[in-house]
Amino acid sequence: MSPSAAAAPTSSSSPAPFAHVAFSSGGSHFVASTATGFDVFSCDDSVEHVRYRCKSTAVVPDGVEVTSAELSTRSRVAFVARDTGAAEHCKIYLWKEESDRKIRLRVTTTPGALGAVGAVRLLGDDVLVAGQEKAALLVGGEIESAEPVATGPNPLGLCALAAGQAAATLVYALPRPEKGAVQVRRSGQSGSVDVQAHSSSLSCIALSRDGRLLATAGSKGTLVRIFSTNDGTMVQELRRGIDRADIHCIAFSPDSRWLAVSSDKGTVHVFPVVVGGVDEAIEGGGDNNDRDTLVVAPPAAAPAKVKQGSSLSFLKGYLPSFFRSEWSLAQVRLREGVEYTVEFWRHHPNTILIAGTDGSFYRCRFDPVNAGEMKQLKHERFNKKLKKRGQLEEN
Repeated sequence: MSPSAAAAPTSSSSPAPFAHVAFSSGGSHFVASTATGFDVFSCDDSVEHVRYRCKSTAVVPDGVEVTSAELSTRSRVAFVARDTGAAEHCKIYLWKEESDRKIRLRVTTTPGALGAVGAVRLLGDDVLVAGQEKAALLVGGEIESAEPVATGPNPLGLCALAAGQAAATLVYALPRPEKGAVQVRRSGQSGSVDVQAHSSSLSCIALSRDGRLLATAGSKGTLVRIFSTNDGTMVQELRRGIDRADIHCIAFSPDSRWLAVSSDKGTVHVFPVVVGGVDEAIEGGGDNNDRDTLVVAPPAAAPAKVKQGSSLSFLKGYLPSFFRSEWSLAQVRLREGVEYTVEFWRHHPNTILIAGTDGSFYRCRFDPVNAGEMKQLKHERFNKKLKKRGQLEEN
Protein backbone atom coordinates (compact mmCIF):
# COMPACT_ATOMS: atom_id res chain seq x y z
CA MET A 1 0.00 0.00 0.00
CA SER A 2 1.33 3.41 -0.93
CA PRO A 3 1.85 5.96 1.88
CA SER A 4 -0.80 8.22 0.37
CA ALA A 5 -3.39 5.52 0.91
CA ALA A 6 -2.41 4.78 4.50
CA ALA A 7 -2.56 6.72 7.72
CA ALA A 8 0.60 8.58 8.63
CA PRO A 9 2.90 6.29 10.63
CA THR A 10 3.51 7.18 14.23
CA SER A 11 6.81 7.53 15.97
CA SER A 12 8.18 4.90 18.30
CA SER A 13 10.22 5.23 21.46
CA SER A 14 11.81 1.80 20.99
CA PRO A 15 15.60 1.94 20.66
CA ALA A 16 16.92 1.49 17.12
CA PRO A 17 18.61 -1.89 16.55
CA PHE A 18 21.27 -0.25 14.34
CA ALA A 19 23.53 2.68 15.16
CA HIS A 20 24.22 3.70 11.57
CA VAL A 21 23.14 2.78 8.02
CA ALA A 22 24.90 3.78 4.78
CA PHE A 23 24.52 2.91 1.08
CA SER A 24 27.24 2.19 -1.42
CA SER A 25 27.44 4.55 -4.37
CA GLY A 26 24.65 3.64 -6.76
CA GLY A 27 22.68 1.76 -4.14
CA SER A 28 23.72 -1.79 -4.97
CA HIS A 29 24.36 -2.57 -1.28
CA PHE A 30 24.08 -1.00 2.15
CA VAL A 31 25.83 -1.54 5.46
CA ALA A 32 24.12 -1.47 8.85
CA SER A 33 26.32 -1.23 11.93
CA THR A 34 25.69 -2.15 15.54
CA ALA A 35 27.96 -1.60 18.53
CA THR A 36 29.56 -5.00 17.92
CA GLY A 37 30.04 -5.00 14.17
CA PHE A 38 28.28 -4.57 10.85
CA ASP A 39 26.12 -6.35 8.30
CA VAL A 40 26.06 -5.88 4.51
CA PHE A 41 22.87 -6.29 2.47
CA SER A 42 22.20 -6.28 -1.26
CA CYS A 43 19.46 -4.09 -2.76
CA ASP A 44 18.26 -6.33 -5.58
CA ASP A 45 14.59 -7.23 -6.10
CA SER A 46 14.60 -8.52 -2.53
CA VAL A 47 16.95 -7.32 0.20
CA GLU A 48 19.43 -10.10 0.88
CA HIS A 49 21.94 -10.44 3.68
CA VAL A 50 25.31 -11.04 2.01
CA ARG A 51 27.90 -10.39 4.72
CA TYR A 52 27.68 -10.89 8.48
CA ARG A 53 30.36 -9.62 10.82
CA CYS A 54 28.67 -8.92 14.16
CA LYS A 55 30.47 -10.24 17.22
CA SER A 56 33.37 -11.48 15.08
CA THR A 57 36.67 -10.78 16.84
CA ALA A 58 38.39 -11.32 13.49
CA VAL A 59 36.90 -7.99 12.47
CA VAL A 60 35.98 -6.16 15.68
CA PRO A 61 38.27 -6.93 18.64
CA ASP A 62 36.86 -7.43 22.11
CA GLY A 63 36.47 -4.29 24.18
CA VAL A 64 35.75 -1.85 21.34
CA GLU A 65 32.49 -0.35 20.13
CA VAL A 66 31.61 0.28 16.48
CA THR A 67 30.08 3.74 16.02
CA SER A 68 29.63 3.89 12.23
CA ALA A 69 30.51 2.15 8.98
CA GLU A 70 30.75 3.14 5.31
CA LEU A 71 30.58 0.92 2.25
CA SER A 72 32.46 1.15 -1.05
CA THR A 73 31.55 -2.29 -2.42
CA ARG A 74 29.97 -5.35 -0.83
CA SER A 75 33.43 -6.54 0.17
CA ARG A 76 35.07 -3.26 1.13
CA VAL A 77 33.95 -1.55 4.35
CA ALA A 78 35.49 1.19 6.49
CA PHE A 79 34.28 1.39 10.07
CA VAL A 80 35.02 3.44 13.16
CA ALA A 81 35.54 1.77 16.52
CA ARG A 82 36.40 3.15 19.94
CA ASP A 83 37.54 1.64 23.18
CA THR A 84 34.59 1.20 25.51
CA GLY A 85 34.52 4.12 27.92
CA ALA A 86 37.33 6.00 26.16
CA ALA A 87 35.80 8.29 23.57
CA GLU A 88 39.17 9.80 22.59
CA HIS A 89 40.66 6.45 21.62
CA CYS A 90 39.29 5.79 18.13
CA LYS A 91 40.44 3.35 15.50
CA ILE A 92 39.54 3.23 11.84
CA TYR A 93 39.52 -0.12 10.08
CA LEU A 94 39.36 -0.87 6.38
CA TRP A 95 37.96 -4.33 5.75
CA LYS A 96 38.76 -5.93 2.38
CA GLU A 97 36.87 -9.17 1.99
CA GLU A 98 38.64 -10.19 -1.22
CA SER A 99 41.93 -10.30 0.65
CA ASP A 100 40.28 -11.66 3.81
CA ARG A 101 42.05 -9.16 5.98
CA LYS A 102 41.49 -5.90 7.77
CA ILE A 103 43.86 -2.94 7.86
CA ARG A 104 43.91 -0.56 10.80
CA LEU A 105 44.34 2.87 9.27
CA ARG A 106 44.78 5.17 12.24
CA VAL A 107 44.70 5.39 16.01
CA THR A 108 44.02 8.85 17.44
CA THR A 109 44.92 9.19 21.08
CA THR A 110 46.74 12.51 21.44
CA PRO A 111 45.29 16.03 21.59
CA GLY A 112 47.24 16.99 18.49
CA ALA A 113 45.64 14.25 16.39
CA LEU A 114 42.09 14.19 15.04
CA GLY A 115 40.54 13.26 18.37
CA ALA A 116 37.44 11.09 18.55
CA VAL A 117 36.43 10.21 14.99
CA GLY A 118 32.89 11.24 14.13
CA ALA A 119 32.62 9.70 10.66
CA VAL A 120 34.49 8.40 7.63
CA ARG A 121 33.74 8.50 3.91
CA LEU A 122 35.07 5.80 1.61
CA LEU A 123 35.74 6.09 -2.13
CA GLY A 124 37.71 3.15 -3.47
CA ASP A 125 40.89 3.05 -1.40
CA ASP A 126 40.63 6.71 -0.39
CA VAL A 127 39.26 7.57 3.05
CA LEU A 128 38.09 10.92 4.42
CA VAL A 129 38.18 11.06 8.22
CA ALA A 130 36.27 13.66 10.27
CA GLY A 131 37.53 14.16 13.81
CA GLN A 132 36.45 16.42 16.66
CA GLU A 133 37.97 19.62 15.28
CA LYS A 134 40.13 18.40 12.40
CA ALA A 135 39.74 16.18 9.36
CA ALA A 136 42.14 14.39 7.04
CA LEU A 137 42.04 12.82 3.58
CA LEU A 138 43.93 9.54 3.41
CA VAL A 139 44.73 9.06 -0.27
CA GLY A 140 45.04 5.36 -0.95
CA GLY A 141 44.43 4.76 2.74
CA GLU A 142 47.96 5.93 3.52
CA ILE A 143 48.40 7.77 6.79
CA GLU A 144 51.51 9.47 5.42
CA SER A 145 49.38 11.28 2.82
CA ALA A 146 47.14 12.88 5.44
CA GLU A 147 47.35 16.61 6.11
CA PRO A 148 44.93 17.58 8.92
CA VAL A 149 42.51 20.40 8.10
CA ALA A 150 40.92 22.54 10.81
CA THR A 151 37.13 22.28 10.84
CA GLY A 152 36.19 23.69 14.23
CA PRO A 153 33.87 21.64 16.47
CA ASN A 154 32.30 18.89 14.36
CA PRO A 155 30.24 16.69 16.72
CA LEU A 156 28.19 15.22 13.85
CA GLY A 157 31.26 14.15 11.88
CA LEU A 158 30.11 16.08 8.81
CA CYS A 159 32.14 15.42 5.66
CA ALA A 160 31.63 14.49 2.00
CA LEU A 161 33.88 12.92 -0.63
CA ALA A 162 33.53 12.65 -4.42
CA ALA A 163 35.60 11.93 -7.51
CA GLY A 164 36.40 15.17 -9.31
CA GLN A 165 36.03 15.72 -13.04
CA ALA A 166 39.79 16.04 -13.48
CA ALA A 167 41.72 12.78 -13.59
CA ALA A 168 42.84 11.43 -10.21
CA THR A 169 41.29 14.39 -8.39
CA LEU A 170 39.22 14.03 -5.24
CA VAL A 171 36.77 16.68 -4.10
CA TYR A 172 35.91 16.82 -0.41
CA ALA A 173 33.77 19.11 1.72
CA LEU A 174 34.19 19.87 5.42
CA PRO A 175 32.84 22.38 7.92
CA ARG A 176 34.83 25.54 8.57
CA PRO A 177 35.45 26.86 12.10
CA GLU A 178 32.86 29.60 11.48
CA LYS A 179 29.26 28.62 12.22
CA GLY A 180 27.33 27.49 9.14
CA ALA A 181 30.37 27.67 6.83
CA VAL A 182 31.74 24.95 4.52
CA GLN A 183 35.13 24.52 2.85
CA VAL A 184 35.50 22.61 -0.43
CA ARG A 185 38.94 21.22 -1.19
CA ARG A 186 40.55 19.28 -4.03
CA SER A 187 43.35 16.77 -3.64
CA GLY A 188 46.67 17.96 -4.96
CA GLN A 189 45.60 21.60 -4.75
CA SER A 190 46.19 24.15 -2.02
CA GLY A 191 43.50 26.37 -0.60
CA SER A 192 39.75 25.92 -0.56
CA VAL A 193 36.48 27.34 -1.87
CA ASP A 194 34.68 28.69 1.18
CA VAL A 195 30.89 28.96 1.45
CA GLN A 196 28.85 30.71 4.14
CA ALA A 197 25.94 28.32 3.73
CA HIS A 198 23.71 29.03 6.75
CA SER A 199 23.38 31.37 9.70
CA SER A 200 22.77 28.36 11.96
CA SER A 201 25.09 25.42 12.62
CA LEU A 202 25.44 22.82 9.89
CA SER A 203 23.46 19.59 10.15
CA CYS A 204 24.25 17.86 6.84
CA ILE A 205 26.48 18.27 3.77
CA ALA A 206 26.68 16.29 0.53
CA LEU A 207 28.49 16.38 -2.82
CA SER A 208 27.26 15.33 -6.24
CA ARG A 209 28.98 12.28 -7.75
CA ASP A 210 31.22 14.44 -9.95
CA GLY A 211 31.97 16.92 -7.18
CA ARG A 212 30.48 19.89 -9.04
CA LEU A 213 27.67 20.57 -6.57
CA LEU A 214 27.54 20.98 -2.80
CA ALA A 215 24.28 20.66 -0.84
CA THR A 216 23.96 21.84 2.75
CA ALA A 217 21.38 22.00 5.53
CA GLY A 218 21.43 24.02 8.74
CA SER A 219 20.28 23.04 12.21
CA LYS A 220 16.88 24.64 11.63
CA GLY A 221 16.24 22.02 8.94
CA THR A 222 13.86 24.15 6.88
CA LEU A 223 16.13 24.97 3.93
CA VAL A 224 18.60 23.05 1.78
CA ARG A 225 20.97 25.11 -0.34
CA ILE A 226 22.96 24.01 -3.39
CA PHE A 227 26.26 25.65 -4.35
CA SER A 228 28.78 25.40 -7.17
CA THR A 229 32.00 23.92 -5.82
CA ASN A 230 33.91 25.86 -8.47
CA ASP A 231 33.35 29.31 -6.95
CA GLY A 232 30.87 28.86 -4.08
CA THR A 233 27.95 30.48 -5.91
CA MET A 234 24.53 29.47 -4.58
CA VAL A 235 22.53 28.09 -7.49
CA GLN A 236 19.36 26.91 -5.76
CA GLU A 237 17.47 27.12 -2.48
CA LEU A 238 15.08 24.32 -1.55
CA ARG A 239 12.47 24.32 1.19
CA ARG A 240 11.85 21.11 3.14
CA GLY A 241 9.14 22.72 5.29
CA ILE A 242 8.41 25.54 7.70
CA ASP A 243 8.87 23.70 11.01
CA ARG A 244 12.23 22.79 12.50
CA ALA A 245 13.68 19.37 11.73
CA ASP A 246 16.93 17.42 11.97
CA ILE A 247 18.17 16.65 8.45
CA HIS A 248 19.68 13.18 8.48
CA CYS A 249 20.66 12.62 4.86
CA ILE A 250 21.07 14.52 1.58
CA ALA A 251 21.77 12.57 -1.62
CA PHE A 252 22.21 13.58 -5.27
CA SER A 253 21.08 11.32 -8.09
CA PRO A 254 23.95 9.95 -10.24
CA ASP A 255 23.22 12.54 -12.97
CA SER A 256 22.74 15.38 -10.43
CA ARG A 257 19.22 16.07 -11.73
CA TRP A 258 17.52 15.21 -8.43
CA LEU A 259 18.16 15.65 -4.73
CA ALA A 260 16.68 13.54 -1.92
CA VAL A 261 16.43 14.76 1.68
CA SER A 262 15.40 12.82 4.80
CA SER A 263 14.69 14.18 8.28
CA ASP A 264 13.48 13.13 11.72
CA LYS A 265 9.96 14.14 10.67
CA GLY A 266 9.72 10.80 8.87
CA THR A 267 9.33 12.42 5.44
CA VAL A 268 11.67 11.95 2.48
CA HIS A 269 11.54 14.71 -0.15
CA VAL A 270 12.79 14.71 -3.75
CA PHE A 271 13.63 18.01 -5.47
CA PRO A 272 14.56 18.78 -9.09
CA VAL A 273 18.05 20.29 -9.28
CA VAL A 274 19.21 23.26 -11.34
CA VAL A 275 21.64 22.16 -14.04
CA GLY A 276 21.95 24.72 -16.85
CA GLY A 277 23.44 27.60 -14.91
CA VAL A 278 25.83 25.33 -13.04
CA ASP A 279 27.33 23.98 -16.26
CA GLU A 280 27.94 27.53 -17.49
CA ALA A 281 29.47 28.70 -14.20
CA ILE A 282 31.83 25.74 -13.92
CA GLU A 283 32.81 25.15 -17.53
CA GLY A 284 32.81 28.77 -18.64
CA GLY A 285 34.07 30.27 -15.40
CA GLY A 286 31.81 33.28 -15.96
CA ASP A 287 29.70 35.42 -13.69
CA ASN A 288 26.59 33.63 -12.50
CA ASN A 289 24.84 36.44 -10.67
CA ASP A 290 21.77 36.32 -12.92
CA ARG A 291 20.10 33.35 -11.26
CA ASP A 292 16.84 33.92 -13.12
CA THR A 293 18.41 32.30 -16.20
CA LEU A 294 18.97 28.98 -14.44
CA VAL A 295 17.06 26.02 -15.82
CA VAL A 296 15.25 23.51 -13.65
CA ALA A 297 15.73 19.89 -14.73
CA PRO A 298 13.80 18.49 -16.47
CA PRO A 299 12.98 21.87 -18.05
CA ALA A 300 10.20 20.61 -20.28
CA ALA A 301 8.30 18.95 -17.47
CA ALA A 302 8.61 21.16 -14.43
CA PRO A 303 5.68 20.49 -12.07
CA ALA A 304 3.26 23.15 -10.95
CA LYS A 305 4.77 23.43 -7.47
CA VAL A 306 8.21 24.19 -8.88
CA LYS A 307 6.88 26.64 -11.47
CA GLN A 308 5.16 28.68 -8.80
CA GLY A 309 8.51 29.69 -7.38
CA SER A 310 10.10 30.41 -10.74
CA SER A 311 7.17 32.56 -11.90
CA LEU A 312 8.12 35.07 -9.19
CA SER A 313 11.80 35.02 -10.11
CA PHE A 314 11.84 38.72 -11.01
CA LEU A 315 10.96 39.48 -7.36
CA LYS A 316 13.64 37.26 -5.81
CA GLY A 317 15.60 40.23 -4.54
CA TYR A 318 12.59 41.61 -2.68
CA LEU A 319 10.69 38.58 -1.38
CA PRO A 320 11.58 36.74 1.84
CA SER A 321 13.20 33.32 1.63
CA PHE A 322 9.85 31.54 2.06
CA PHE A 323 8.75 32.70 -1.40
CA ARG A 324 12.15 32.43 -3.11
CA SER A 325 12.80 28.82 -2.18
CA GLU A 326 11.44 25.86 -4.15
CA TRP A 327 9.31 23.11 -2.64
CA SER A 328 9.78 19.42 -3.27
CA LEU A 329 8.37 17.61 -6.27
CA ALA A 330 7.68 14.33 -4.45
CA GLN A 331 7.42 13.08 -0.88
CA VAL A 332 6.94 9.85 1.02
CA ARG A 333 5.83 9.63 4.64
CA LEU A 334 7.48 7.09 6.96
CA ARG A 335 7.84 6.63 10.73
CA GLU A 336 8.94 9.67 12.69
CA GLY A 337 11.99 9.60 14.92
CA VAL A 338 13.94 7.14 12.75
CA GLU A 339 17.21 8.06 11.05
CA TYR A 340 16.80 7.27 7.35
CA THR A 341 19.57 7.08 4.77
CA VAL A 342 18.59 7.69 1.14
CA GLU A 343 20.16 6.73 -2.18
CA PHE A 344 19.05 6.82 -5.81
CA TRP A 345 18.88 3.42 -7.49
CA ARG A 346 21.03 3.59 -10.60
CA HIS A 347 19.35 0.54 -12.16
CA HIS A 348 15.92 2.20 -12.33
CA PRO A 349 15.28 5.90 -13.05
CA ASN A 350 13.18 7.98 -10.66
CA THR A 351 13.55 5.37 -7.91
CA ILE A 352 15.00 5.90 -4.45
CA LEU A 353 16.12 3.46 -1.78
CA ILE A 354 15.57 4.21 1.90
CA ALA A 355 17.10 2.32 4.84
CA GLY A 356 16.36 3.13 8.48
CA THR A 357 18.17 2.50 11.74
CA ASP A 358 15.01 0.68 12.88
CA GLY A 359 15.74 -2.08 10.35
CA SER A 360 13.28 -0.90 7.70
CA PHE A 361 13.93 -0.77 3.95
CA TYR A 362 11.82 0.98 1.31
CA ARG A 363 11.94 1.28 -2.45
CA CYS A 364 9.89 4.20 -3.79
CA ARG A 365 9.28 5.69 -7.22
CA PHE A 366 8.46 9.31 -7.99
CA ASP A 367 6.81 10.86 -11.04
CA PRO A 368 9.33 13.27 -12.67
CA VAL A 369 6.49 15.34 -14.18
CA ASN A 370 3.59 15.41 -11.72
CA ALA A 371 4.13 16.55 -8.14
CA GLY A 372 2.77 14.41 -5.31
CA GLU A 373 3.29 11.34 -3.16
CA MET A 374 5.79 8.71 -4.20
CA LYS A 375 4.63 5.20 -4.95
CA GLN A 376 5.92 2.68 -2.45
CA LEU A 377 7.20 -0.34 -4.39
CA LYS A 378 8.64 -2.36 -1.54
CA HIS A 379 8.82 -2.39 2.24
CA GLU A 380 10.95 -4.95 4.06
CA ARG A 381 12.38 -5.41 7.54
CA PHE A 382 16.01 -6.31 6.95
CA ASN A 383 16.62 -6.73 10.69
CA LYS A 384 14.20 -9.68 10.69
CA LYS A 385 16.54 -11.57 8.39
CA LEU A 386 19.10 -11.43 11.18
CA LYS A 387 16.65 -12.24 13.97
CA LYS A 388 15.60 -15.42 12.20
CA ARG A 389 19.19 -16.59 12.53
CA GLY A 390 19.49 -15.39 16.11
CA GLN A 391 22.07 -12.81 15.09
CA LEU A 392 20.40 -9.68 16.47
CA GLU A 393 18.88 -9.41 19.89
CA GLU A 394 15.31 -8.23 20.26
CA ASN A 395 14.93 -4.74 21.73
